[in-house]
Amino acid sequence: MRRLLSCVLMITLLAACAAGGEDPEVAAGLVQDTYRAMEGCTCTAELTAEIGSKVYTFTLEADCRREGDTVLTVTAPELLSGITARVRPHETVLEYDGAGLSLGDLDGQGLTPLNAIPSILYEAARGYTADCIWADADRTQLTITTRDPEAPPGTGTEYRMRFRRSDWAPLQVEIFADGVQVLTVTFSDFTFTQAEVDQNGTGDHADLG
Repeated sequence: MRRLLSCVLMITLLAACAAGGEDPEVAAGLVQDTYRAMEGCTCTAELTAEIGSKVYTFTLEADCRREGDTVLTVTAPELLSGITARVRPHETVLEYDGAGLSLGDLDGQGLTPLNAIPSILYEAARGYTADCIWADADRTQLTITTRDPEAPPGTGTEYRMRFRRSDWAPLQVEIFADGVQVLTVTFSDFTFTQAEVDQNGTGDHADLG
């Protein structure tokens, strides 16, 4: 009987994981597991940054890696096209190929448009989940809000991230500084590079970045 109950429980848990669960908090946990296990990703991202009274819109091609440099290449607008930035693991310093590019600090904590994608990946893997809800009636998209656990809502840096339920790829992220939206990132062509699963089936859950 005990073995039968254990089998029933395991089947139930596997079914919940496969569906992403109906509880958004369970789904948020699966999102974190996904981003902790990934080896890297490639994507295209359209960014709109609000710096003071100015608004900048541009497009990046990103190749993000757990080991080795994350490479970000500006593809639009034409004036900035071809500028490449490299983000080293565990570092926030950017190294540029070609002309220098500085768009300023968006949140007073070192966030810039060019290091926003690594920051988003870190928040998806390790950020404190302040809120999580299904973004649509069909529960095909999940919205997760992360921020400093000791900061009241509307203060500090806050990430509002929307993920596609079928594979947990990011769709759009809005970043706020003290309640003011400073950056919007819209993702396309997002492809995961997952870690290999070890013999115990647990995978490598080291943090990305």
